[in-house]
Amino acid sequence: MDSANQLLHDMSDAENHTSQIESNVKAIDSDLKSVDQDLLISKKINTNLKDLNSALVEANELLEIVSIIPEIGAEASEMKDAVVALQTPVSDALAASNKVESVVGPARTKIEQVEKKVAQLDTELLKLMNAENQFITVLGDAIHCINALPAGDVKNNLTSGLDTPCGAVIPIVTNFDKVQVDILNTINSAKSELDGIMGTVSSLVSINNSIDAVLNVLNPLMSGLNSVKNALNHTIRIPYGGYPKICKKWGVPYPCGWHTVYFSFSVEQIIKGGLSVIGPVEDLLNKAMNAFLKPILNALHLNFNLPGIPGLGNLTKLATSLGAPLTAVENALDGLVGNLSAFEDAYNQFQKYEAELANVNKECLTNHSS
Repeated sequence: MDSANQLLHDMSDAENHTSQIESNVKAIDSDLKSVDQDLLISKKINTNLKDLNSALVEANELLEIVSIIPEIGAEASEMKDAVVALQTPVSDALAASNKVESVVGPARTKIEQVEKKVAQLDTELLKLMNAENQFITVLGDAIHCINALPAGDVKNNLTSGLDTPCGAVIPIVTNFDKVQVDILNTINSAKSELDGIMGTVSSLVSINNSIDAVLNVLNPLMSGLNSVKNALNHTIRIPYGGYPKICKKWGVPYPCGWHTVYFSFSVEQIIKGGLSVIGPVEDLLNKAMNAFLKPILNALHLNFNLPGIPGLGNLTKLATSLGAPLTAVENALDGLVGNLSAFEDAYNQFQKYEAELANVNKECLTNHSS
């Protein structure tokens, strides 16, 4: 019963390989769905990076402007350094994000095309796996039944009757399994490539959350800085001294009141100095300016750290690495689709010879009953 035992071994290997292919196709499909979902956030990242880049540029300009105010000059300079330090990686990330956007569209289209093939493949693979398992069951039953018979012509004839079709099936199974192994290696390689970018793609969620965290800090800061910027243009007007107002009646001048003299300067002018006014007037201007600025400066909080954005480099990596794994997956599944005729032929052959094995098993069971 050498051929029967060899076939049982070979068919078990073939079924195992079919099962691995089916399992990996499903795993690839699951991974692709995950990638597709994560890629949806790339557009939001791109928009947020544009907003963040603009905000950093504006914050840098505003901090430069408000740093002339002595009360906040040191803190404004420190915050400006932090903003400048973040500008370069954000600008680089935005450039990478723009590239990511150029490949995301085609990538998602490719994923959609691949997913259509998965359903077709899974149906064929499951059908073949069921046929292989049924074949193994029938063959195993026949071997067990014949082995349980007593030695003699009946056992010898049934053994020969089983080995003959088994000998015919062995090369069919062997050749088919070689095709399967080649396909399995290709699919495993493609899945490995896809797994290699899964972490990079999934990091998009945390990147976007980090960008949101920076914007949540910057937006209130921008509001406060704009208030200070607008305050610099505010005019401070103080009275100091004057002269009598002269009226005339019938051509005769007479005092009729007092004309107050006002000094008016913007907050920025007062801070920068050089107003060419006497000391008492400058003191009054500074006092009025400080009273005006105090509530605005109290509302401005510069003593905090900007959050970092870990993983920005993944955008550059994603822009250059997204296409190849998806192409590898598509090619692998295309290869499997192209070999479906081999799977269908194997299925038909297994069905045909299974019927012969079932007849041998049936005859064996009859001999056990008699």
